[in-house]
Parts: sequence; C-alpha cells; structure tokens
Amino acid sequence: MLTSSLCCVTVGGETSDTDPTLPLRRRNSMEFIPPHMGGESSSPDSPVSPSVSELRLVLLGRTGAGRSAAGNTILGREEFGAQASPSAVTQRSKRREGDVCGRRLVLVDTPDWFCPGLSLEEMRQDVGLCVRLSAPGPHAFLLVIPVEPSKGEERGVLERIEEMFGEGFWGHTVILFTHDDGLKEQSIEEFLQAGSQDLQQLVEKSGSRYHVLNIKDRAHGTQVSELLGQVEEMVAGNRERFYSSQTYQEADYQVREMEGKIQRERGERKEREERDLRERLEKELKDSLIKIEGVIQEHEGDIRTLSERTSELERQVKEERDEEKKRELERELKRESDRREEIERKLERFREKRENERREMEERHRQEIEEMMENYEGEARVEAERNLMKIVLPELQRNVMISQTKMQREFSRQMEEKNRQINKKDGDMERLRQNLKEVREAHSVLQKRLEREGRGQRALIGLLGWVRRNSSSWLLHNLI
Repeated sequence: MLTSSLCCVTVGGETSDTDPTLPLRRRNSMEFIPPHMGGESSSPDSPVSPSVSELRLVLLGRTGAGRSAAGNTILGREEFGAQASPSAVTQRSKRREGDVCGRRLVLVDTPDWFCPGLSLEEMRQDVGLCVRLSAPGPHAFLLVIPVEPSKGEERGVLERIEEMFGEGFWGHTVILFTHDDGLKEQSIEEFLQAGSQDLQQLVEKSGSRYHVLNIKDRAHGTQVSELLGQVEEMVAGNRERFYSSQTYQEADYQVREMEGKIQRERGERKEREERDLRERLEKELKDSLIKIEGVIQEHEGDIRTLSERTSELERQVKEERDEEKKRELERELKRESDRREEIERKLERFREKRENERREMEERHRQEIEEMMENYEGEARVEAERNLMKIVLPELQRNVMISQTKMQREFSRQMEEKNRQINKKDGDMERLRQNLKEVREAHSVLQKRLEREGRGQRALIGLLGWVRRNSSSWLLHNLI
C-alpha cells in the first residue's frame, strides 16, 4: 500500500512543506530512512561519507524526452522552459539551484547532445559549459528517457555518451524514466521487458539504476526524495564521489591553446591578405584614373589653345575695319567657339566617366574584399573543424577504440554463434540422412523377406493342391 510523505523544497526563497524521508535502496520502494548529511571535499578521491550536503545533477536526453519538465518536478517549480514549442527547447546548458529535502541541489539542464545535426564544435563548447556549470563535477547524470514506444534512438545515445564521457560515465548515471500518468496499466518492469535490446543495454550499463518520475504529479514528494536517495546511495558506493575527467580537462586546455594560436595566425593572415588586396585594388584604380586624367589634361590643353585662339580672333574682329574680313573672322571665331564647346562637353563626359569608373571600381573592390572575407571565414571554419578533429581528445579516441573493439567482439561472437548453429543444423541434417538411409535399408530387407515368404506360401499352396488331388485319386482307386 502506498503511503504519502512530505519533503521540504526551497527554490529561490519559496518553500513548500514535505517529508524529508529518503529510500534506503530501490526505486518505487516505500521504506525510508532519514538521510545522514555531511560535508564534501572537492577532490574526487576524498573519503566517502553516507551522504553529501550538495548534490550536483546533470540532465541528459533527446529533445522531447522531458528533461526540463523533470528538472522542474525535482525543484518543485518552473525553472526550466517547457519544451512545448521549438523556441522553448533548451539551446545551451543552464544551471538552477534550490534546497530540496534538506540538500542543496544544483541542476544543469543540457541541450540535445545526441542530435545528428549537432557539430563537433557546438557539442564541445556546450559540454565544456556543462562541466563548468557543474564544477568540480556532477555527482550524477540523469539520463532522461520517456516511457513511450521506442523510436530507435537508444543506440545513438549509447554510442555518443561513451564517445563524450567514456566508460566512467556509467558509474555515475541513473536512468530517469519520465511519464505523465502513462504507467497506469503497465509497470516499469513490463515496459523494460517489452523494450528494445538497446534500451535494456542502457539500463544494464547503468548498473540497473533507474527511477520513474511522473512529471505531471508534483504533489507526490516521495518520488523526488526516492530519486535523491538513490543518487546518494550511488555516490556512497563510488570510489570517486563525483564524475571528473582529468583527461578531458587537459585536452580541453590543449584545444583552447591551439584554437587561440589558430585564431591569432588566422587574424594575421587575414590582415596581410586584406592589405595586399587593398594595395592591388588601389593600384588598379590609380592606373585607370591616370589614363583618364591624361585624356582630360590633353583636352584641357586643347581648350586652352582654343581659348587663346578665340581671344585672338575676338581682338582681330574688333580691330578689323574691312567688313568682308570681319565677317570671315567672325565665322572662324564661331567655328573655334563651337569646337571649344564640343571639347568642353567631351571633357565633362570624361570627368563623369572618371567619377563613375572610380565609384564602380571602388564598389567592385569592396565586393571583392567582402567575397575574400567570406571565403576566408569559410576556409577558417573548415580549418578549425579540421584542426579540432586532429586534436581529438585522447579520452575520446580511447573510448572510440574501445567501442570499436567491443563491436568487433560482439560481431565475432554473433558470427561464432551463427556458425555453431549452422554446424548444429548440418549435424542434424547428417543424422537425418543416416536415419533415412537406415530406414530405406530396413525397408529393402523387409521387402525382400516378404517376397521370399510370399514365394514359399505360393509353393506350399501348390503342394497342398497336388496332394489333395492325388489323394482323392488314390482313395478312389483303392476303393474300386
């Protein structure tokens, strides 16, 4: 029979009264013992105490699994955005704190690290953020899985977890099955038995530590106290009180140093290429303007010559007394004036052309510089990804090799099992062939025996007929 209990929850200054009792061992158990609170050293190898005054928990899981809702249920209030809409889905790791059942609780809600579209750089940055938010290290990872029909995502979750955190992750993990009254007609054991092999492997990897959380029922305080009790029990049994990957931290520092060096070299190269491009474009613009300026200066010289000639003709017209010569000079003056105006118009067109070419060349140069910058940034992103791949964390490399070795062993085991089954079937077929041969031989012997017995019976019948006939003749003869 279920018993209700209350536990004290304080988040952001707001409290609600609940019972501080805790389960001693298993999820869903209703037998509790009071917690024994104690201090904690920041060293992973510090002596183990029965419980800790602060619990640092990290929520992991796919989008829609109910991570944020689980965090809100544990804290007893809305601290993480609900994932009802795409805009509310967790984009970066977030940290929230609260007092729950006499403990200082730190919860870190993470984005979907298992999304296939997440790049290595995005994942690395947010994993680093999560590590900093849960420093000096989380006591437990809560791997959130919804109680619903499998979508075949468990295998990807398993592989990505081991790539990111290594085998040591599983010793600090509790699987958190979330539901909203979805287990009324089915127990969690029945759900697991009907689940996929990958889901069962996740449970097995985590040492069969799992807890069921109704994210709609926040009034049932025992489900949270049971979860925290199970986490404390796991922490007490671990040699390292919380998860801490020294290899990750050292490699992360190495990656950051390399990224800084790449950034500096990229900046220097960018400035150098931009300077060279600007110098080349300025030279092209200068050469083009020099050519136009030469044409303009040439026309300006023609205009000066024509102006001088026009002035001279005007003077001659004024001084000339002969009307005929005066009219001739006036006609020549008009021709020279028209010619000067034509050259001035042409000069104005060249000036406009010079200005237009200058603007067009500057625009073209600006576009070339922008294109160069875009290409450079694209190359820089590719180069950064390439360098990050070259500096893959040793821990990740080792875990990938371990995973590959396990897969090869599993494949070899499956092949051996198939070969054994094939050999067994071959042996069964051989025995069947032998039995069939023996049956056929026995049938042949029996048939021959029946044939012999049939011939003997026919001979006996013939003999009896002969005796009967002969005996009748003999009796008749003697009687006569």
